[in-house]
Amino acid sequence: MSVSTVVAILIFAIIAIRQWLPSWLRIWHVMLAGAVVIVASGQVSPIGAVDYVDWNIIAYLFGVFSIGIALYHGGAPHQASAWLAKHRHGRPAALAGFMVLTGLGAAVYTNDAAAVIGTAVALTLSQAFRVRPTIFLIALCAAVTIGSMLTPIGNPQNILIAAEPNFRNPFVAFVTWLIVPTVVAMVFAFAWFAVRLAREPEIDTSEWQVPEPATTHQTWPAYTAAALLVVLIGADAVIREVAPDLAIELGWLGLIACLPIYLFSNHRIKLFFEVDWATLIFFVAMFVVTGSVLASGDVENALGPLMEHLDDPNVITAVGFGASQLFSNVPTVEIYLGLLSEPETPELILLAAMSTLAGNLFIISAASNVIVVQQTEKFGQKPFTFWQFTLINLPVTVVSMIIAYGWIVWLMD
Repeated sequence: MSVSTVVAILIFAIIAIRQWLPSWLRIWHVMLAGAVVIVASGQVSPIGAVDYVDWNIIAYLFGVFSIGIALYHGGAPHQASAWLAKHRHGRPAALAGFMVLTGLGAAVYTNDAAAVIGTAVALTLSQAFRVRPTIFLIALCAAVTIGSMLTPIGNPQNILIAAEPNFRNPFVAFVTWLIVPTVVAMVFAFAWFAVRLAREPEIDTSEWQVPEPATTHQTWPAYTAAALLVVLIGADAVIREVAPDLAIELGWLGLIACLPIYLFSNHRIKLFFEVDWATLIFFVAMFVVTGSVLASGDVENALGPLMEHLDDPNVITAVGFGASQLFSNVPTVEIYLGLLSEPETPELILLAAMSTLAGNLFIISAASNVIVVQQTEKFGQKPFTFWQFTLINLPVTVVSMIIAYGWIVWLMD
């Protein structure tokens, strides 16, 4: 086992016990320290480390975070949470509306964007209903993960898969194959979290400092950027279908979409510095760690004879789910696509579903989970612990995986 793999395992272990470590220690600190150790130990050179980073994903996340913070200061999450909180049916209705809105937001704007906006909504709803934020936050993570499974623009790994040449019409393929498991899994997730939320005792939330939007901020640049992102991603998906050579890289889509904010907002400098840089650092470090592990050959050695059966549904499920726990789903999908020779639509859809739903098991299994944690801490609140997330979300993970696997394999037959 290489030093890189040992470091990756230690990173996972430290994050798992972070609630017992000093409060100032953040997830991005752990991942960055691991990347530094890998570079310092000579496992990869500094230039090699830079090459491991998927800068398209980083650029896209920067654009999404920019739009998210601009929408936040424009009052979007506060308007949404106020509308949900005043519903006369109370907690269940607010939870249902919250999960539907964030799930649809993930399908249209990607799970990362929905996580950025949804965190403020979750905290505001928790304050309004006077409950700890744990259930609303974990429900947010589950909703954006399940919702993002539905479309080829729902998350970065789906976009990577949809770009495969064997996909004739990714939008039709994703919706046709995944609409049923997405809806059924979302209904189960709501029922599960509604039960958990009903058991939550009321607490004093009067001292919570959930930041209010800056009323002097212009709103139109943020909403323009949000609309532009949808248009660009949709247009690019069409271009990839009819003229693949003209397709635009994911990172450029995010950077172009956020231009109205930095060109026209009267608080552009403030918004720039309020971008979630901690999460961006986390991803840069994560790519270095995972790239080094994959370069070590430990992955191929671990797969062994499975290398000859990577198109088998059971292997896709086991590797797509298992590897996402260690490497996160975006790097896992990147590597798996490189190992597949000529994947067909059913195999690609199954890989998308399994790698996406794998994000519901651990905090570090999906980018959106990390974003929720980082955003919550940025707002001065304590999110869920590593094991709280896993134990509360475990039924949702298991049921959604079974539903998606069973439905896709049934369609394959």
